[in-house]
Amino acid sequence: MSNYRERIQKIKSVYLNGDKIDDLAQESAFQGAIDCIDQYYELQESNPEVHTFINENGRKAPMSMLIPRSIEDLKAKRSSYKEVSDLSFGMLGRTPDFMNAGLAALSAHSEVLGSGNYTDYSANAKAYYNYVRDHNLFVGHAAINPQIDRSVSLGQQTNNFAGVHVVSHDSSGIVVTGAKMIVTLAPISDEILIFNMPGLKTGDEDYALAFALPVDTPGVKMVCRKTTVKESMSVFDHPLANKFDEIDAYLLLEEVFVPWDRVLVFRDVEMSNKFYDKTYIRHHTGHQGIVRAVSKAEMLTGTAIKLAKMLKLDQFINVQEKLGELTSSLELLKASIILSEEEATVSEKGIITPSINAIQAIRYNFPMMYEKMVKHIQSLAAGSMLASPHYNDFMTGNKDALNISLSTGETSAVERTKLLNLAWDISGDSFGQRQLVYERYHAGDPMRIAANHYLSYDKTTMLEMVEDALNEEVNKVRMPSKTT
Repeated sequence: MSNYRERIQKIKSVYLNGDKIDDLAQESAFQGAIDCIDQYYELQESNPEVHTFINENGRKAPMSMLIPRSIEDLKAKRSSYKEVSDLSFGMLGRTPDFMNAGLAALSAHSEVLGSGNYTDYSANAKAYYNYVRDHNLFVGHAAINPQIDRSVSLGQQTNNFAGVHVVSHDSSGIVVTGAKMIVTLAPISDEILIFNMPGLKTGDEDYALAFALPVDTPGVKMVCRKTTVKESMSVFDHPLANKFDEIDAYLLLEEVFVPWDRVLVFRDVEMSNKFYDKTYIRHHTGHQGIVRAVSKAEMLTGTAIKLAKMLKLDQFINVQEKLGELTSSLELLKASIILSEEEATVSEKGIITPSINAIQAIRYNFPMMYEKMVKHIQSLAAGSMLASPHYNDFMTGNKDALNISLSTGETSAVERTKLLNLAWDISGDSFGQRQLVYERYHAGDPMRIAANHYLSYDKTTMLEMVEDALNEEVNKVRMPSKTT
């Protein structure tokens, strides 16, 4: 059985509302997510055929850490991703399988990291993958630098926490200081992988790092954002917010020692910029991410349909069109996942790698799909979800009047209120708004995703078609002959 809860009880580096948390599992802000991670481990026990594989040592390991060598392997991983994401209806985006998928790719392509004067970075990546896999750990990640002054490069920053940088090093390891933002779900993880997204420049060498360390390493602090959990209310009033708040945090590192065997990139701008893409981490975490999006889309689409039926709106053609937009978006999403697998390529190391074109197409378009889903739920529930009574109102002298006045006939007042509360959590409350912002930006700047998709896309065939259309000789052949 998993000892996950025992492990996180040792973590003393997390701060919430100004307080240092002594027992994460007892803090209401984290309980729902911890329960979900616990279920992730339980799935490996209850359904090992889907959620585990046998490694080269003959031991079971989480399916998300399988290094895929065939399209069938990608499909097997997809099945596991989907069941894990269904645990939270897709609301938890950074469950352990996310970084697990990345670590598998990193290990398989670690030779790109090379070696240095003090350590072999490639060997470190392989050893870290084996360590996480064999101990079945939960690895969070921190890649985004704080928005301090984006007008200048990291190397020109005067703020000591504008990014994570090396302070000193010797034969035993490196000492780092700095910060990362939006460290999602990492406060309840075992380990944290710290790296940069591509974009560093010459002069940023001190920031050009990648390394991993336990979250309870001395000098590590995670300052959490305000929680969306409503302690004074039940899951009746907030069915999602009170169970699936995916806490985000601000990571502070103050004179943190990292031994060389945990260092993957050191003062190397070119390698830092290659780290996410040339090891194919982006491809494999992206595969997990778009599978998770299906669970979320199914949840919102199902909520919209149930609202329309309950409120007797589904008979109108304009509402049917809205619902059809959602169901067709869901099918496009599913098709893109299959496309990413069927058009997978084999890397130079013989690893099957899902199509980044299909993945990035979804990463750009899904936020717009998701926003439409939210807006349609708002349109269907409208003022009704703004007039939902509290759970306790059904326990007072008003309960009989409420049970009559709020019933639709087929749906009781209590069930109607619960569904409207769900709609509010998804589309109106702070939980829902955080989810909306998360979907817009968690994969990166949408503008850059689209621009890079265009720049990297193979445009040869389509441009040849245009040339054919403009070529007079080709047109003569294609045009029907004139008859007299």
